[in-house]
Amino acid sequence: MDLSALSSKYGDFYAPAFAVRLGRDDVMRDLLMSVAQVEVDMVLGAAGRFSFTVVNCYDIKSHSFLTGRGTPILGLLKFGAELQIAMGYGDARTMPLIASGVITEINTSFPESGTPELTVAGYDHAFPLTMGKNTRTWAKALDSDAAEEIASFHNLNSNIQRTQERHPQIEQSQESDFEFLKKLADRNHYELFVDEKRTLHFRKPNDTASAVVKLLWGEGLISFKPEANLAGQVSKVEVYGWDPKKKEKIIGTATAGEESGKDAKGRSAGEQLKTFVKDSSKQPVLRLRQPVFSKAEAEKRAFAALNERAKQFLTGDAESIGIPEIKPDTNVQFDNLGSPFSKTYYVQQSTHKVDGNGYRTRFKVKETAL
Repeated sequence: MDLSALSSKYGDFYAPAFAVRLGRDDVMRDLLMSVAQVEVDMVLGAAGRFSFTVVNCYDIKSHSFLTGRGTPILGLLKFGAELQIAMGYGDARTMPLIASGVITEINTSFPESGTPELTVAGYDHAFPLTMGKNTRTWAKALDSDAAEEIASFHNLNSNIQRTQERHPQIEQSQESDFEFLKKLADRNHYELFVDEKRTLHFRKPNDTASAVVKLLWGEGLISFKPEANLAGQVSKVEVYGWDPKKKEKIIGTATAGEESGKDAKGRSAGEQLKTFVKDSSKQPVLRLRQPVFSKAEAEKRAFAALNERAKQFLTGDAESIGIPEIKPDTNVQFDNLGSPFSKTYYVQQSTHKVDGNGYRTRFKVKETAL
């Protein structure tokens, strides 16, 4: 989508605004709390985090934090309370939802001069999955079966893509549910995150989808710092296992050029290596021994390992005007950067912040090819 189309949608990006909702109440408009700034940080493979600052809320006479209606704030913004945060422009009632989660942190300070402020922070609905350590097994199951069961246990909606390999046994050993799912996601080359609608995503990266926005340097894209680095890259991945029935080795391979999300024009890191290491016998190969029980499973693990390396090749930090659509597992297109940096990038992490300086979005991108 061009920036002009988003500009029409968001009223030419005038009047940045946000809303923090506690149940049906808007914290500012209904409960009369003064919120100075709000920030939401979302990242693939981890719980998202939010924070906001409540100012002018300390009552000197009663020595307590009160709303504009005289209600104790800490009785409302308490640990475990569920919040929704929306950001955008104009009318708070129509702004898109950016994050939802629970309060896990409350900070304040009592300064020598001035009045105390409250900083309230928390995590999205992936947070309960990060707590505790569990041990359990699944017999003759798919990795996606385990993901479905865990999503259901935590009362989450699910967007879970069926995996292919049925394992004799899947073991979770003294791991949090999130750590365990991240391990399963990595070996299938899947992404893992919980979105603002309480949906657990366990699926392939959305790295071939159309860009959610096209940004030009100087027109929406404020800054961009890309880095392409061949260190640690390989031309091939080989995964070795053992078939106990046939008493023979299992070998799965993935070769540079097969990376997920690679555009037709670019060259992956492994392909770049071949330009100066022309002898194929001397090109760097990553060899791994893993508990795989079929060639298909070995190939899947090799593909996942190749992509994990390849997406460390081209990375970058960007900042744009505030655009709610820029979230992890989306794509953005950059232009006016010249060749080869004018291209589409996959978003790994995004931070949305509204304060006295307006609304900005900072985000990290990664790509397999340049």
